[in-house]
Parts: sequence; C-alpha cells; structure tokens
Amino acid sequence: MPHKLISGDNHIDLTYCPADLWSSQAPAKWKKNAPRTEMRNNGLHWLVDDIDRGMWNGVGPGFLPYTKGAFGHIDEMQELGFEWNSFPGAKPRPTTPELRLADLDRDGLEKEIIYGCLMVNDLVDDADLRNWVDATYNDWAADFAKRSDPNRVFPLAIIPNTDPKAAAAEVRRCAKMGLKGGDLAFKRMSLPLYHSAWFDLWEAAAECKFPISFHSTGFKAVRAPDTPEMEKEFFTQWRLVRSSLFQLDTMEVLVSILASGACEKYPEFNFVLGESGVTWLPYVFDRLDTEYEDRAKSLGFKLKPSDYFRRQGFVTYQQDKYLEPIVPLIGEDNIIWGADYPHPDCIWPNSQDTLNRNLASFSPDVQRKITYDNVSRLYGLN
Repeated sequence: MPHKLISGDNHIDLTYCPADLWSSQAPAKWKKNAPRTEMRNNGLHWLVDDIDRGMWNGVGPGFLPYTKGAFGHIDEMQELGFEWNSFPGAKPRPTTPELRLADLDRDGLEKEIIYGCLMVNDLVDDADLRNWVDATYNDWAADFAKRSDPNRVFPLAIIPNTDPKAAAAEVRRCAKMGLKGGDLAFKRMSLPLYHSAWFDLWEAAAECKFPISFHSTGFKAVRAPDTPEMEKEFFTQWRLVRSSLFQLDTMEVLVSILASGACEKYPEFNFVLGESGVTWLPYVFDRLDTEYEDRAKSLGFKLKPSDYFRRQGFVTYQQDKYLEPIVPLIGEDNIIWGADYPHPDCIWPNSQDTLNRNLASFSPDVQRKITYDNVSRLYGLN
C-alpha cells in the first residue's frame, strides 16, 4: 500500500460546528430560523428553521446523543478518545484543529477533502436564508482550513441549490477564498439536474477548476414505516434497508448530469459522486449508453454518455470487496478512496488495514491512483 494517503471523503457535520456560528451573525429577520443552539436538560440542541434537530456535538449527521451499543464502531471511537459531550465548553474533535490533525495522523492520512453540513439545505425552507447559511459556513470553513493546516485540510464549499446563478456566484467567490471545490445537495433542488439552467453553475465550475460533488444522503425511494408504532417495532429492519441502499441515490445524479449535456458543453467541468460506492456503475453505464442510442441520439453527443464520465467524472468509496473486476470497466483514473471520518460507518483509524485488504490485488501504481493521485489531480493539491 502506498505510504501516502489522501481521504477524498471526510466530513464536518453541522452537529460539530461552533454553537454560535450562525446565530452570532444572523440578521434580525433570520434570528429564529437560522441554525442556533438552545440548552436542554441533556445539553445543547441544534434548532434549524426553529425545529429541534438534536444534539450539538452529537454523533454524525443525525445529531444523535451517544448511546453505547447503538453503533459498534462508534463505541470503538469513544474508546479511542471521542467524547460526544453536548454541554458548553466541550471541544468537538472534528472542528478543533489540533484534535482533527491528531486524528489524521492516527489514521496515517497526509491530507483530506472535507464535506460540510450534509443536508443543511434540506432543513431550511427559505431559499434566501439557505443561501446565507451556506455562505456563512463557507467563510468559516475557509478560515478553519487556515487555522488547522491549509496544506492538509481542504473543506468543500456548500453550494446553494435553489438558484443556478446564485450557485455560480458562490463558486466564484469560494474559489477566490481558496476553497478547492463544492458540494451540491440535490434532494431539494429548484430544478432537476438535467435542466439547462444549471449550465450557469457548470460554466463557473469549469472556469474556476472547481469540481462539484454530489454526496449520498440516502436513497429517497425507501418505504418508511407508516406509523410511530410501526417505526418502533421495525426500526432495526428499516435502518438496515436504508443503510444498505444508502449510496444508490447518486444513480439519478450520474444519469442526469450526463443526460444534461453539461460534459459535452463544458469539457473542463468535473463532478464527483461522493460516498457512492463503485461496483454499481457498470450496470448504469450499460443502460445509459443503450438508452441513449435507442431514444436520445437527437441530443447529438460526440461521445457515449459513459465516456463523458471517464473523461470528467469521479466517484468516491470507503470500502468495497469487489473492486478488482470493476475498476477496468470504470477507469482507474476516476476512483477516489475516502475514510468517511468521523461518521458512524467510517473506517478511522483503520484505513491502512482496510486498504491493504481491499486493494491487495492491484498494482502499486493503481493503488496510488485510487488513494492519492486521482484526488490530488482533481483538486490541485500538489
């Protein structure tokens, strides 16, 4: 395994952000609805759109209190020094520079790409407030990188997902601040990704060499329990279904981006399917290319849709036992590994062992591409 590793998919969740990040700056009209914290009996809680979402400094993107036995790996992380203390004065490891860097060192990572505040755009109804929340986080993230180590810590911007022109403007602003790319939430977008109005964003991303990522947040077609009673009785089964299908939500993103013509029109535009896994891609490529030939030749693409992915697309994964026969079908230059720190299903601090198992059959050159070169090239980290 190559000595140097870069995680292309680590995280800062809203739960770990400074408790007053938004409330200390919010205009009067947004004081109530901007993300803020309030004290409860068990510690600080995040309120977003004036709805209690859960704990400050909680477990993962779900704002959960730490409950021993709920997640096996979380118990292991707790034994290694994580403290999900939600009372004022606590220091969340993911947003305390010296602790985050210590965790990178413990996992043997030279650098990391950081996705921030997944699903925050899903939690805020007002589009203008959403844009302000995103920009405020982006300002903080740029500063956090400088306070940590700007040669190791690379946060992605949160891109507004309502107005393509506003999204393009934020890309250009964030690129000037030194951020390397952005994450675009696709669940509550004002227009579908295949709509040409998003060309404003793809143009800005191409112009700024600013890759746009689409991180999995859960397959939205999963049938939820019908009643609280059903949820209580079948919670474990429901959670297993959701978690097993979680990464497949980016199938729609992949096909929509390629069908839109974005890659045809903007060959310098790069996109990333974040935490999407790898092994489902060949099936979708085959279906997309087949359906394009049968139903959509009028779009006039110069390449097969799947070839645009191989030219401009990337996918991240954290562990996959079946990579060996799949990598040649996707492209060894398009796959990026990520540790997923500090999520409940992350592989921190065992990334080296996991990679040694999953990539043992690949040549040193391919191993280095997947764990270092591809992400470094995409984001210009050298």
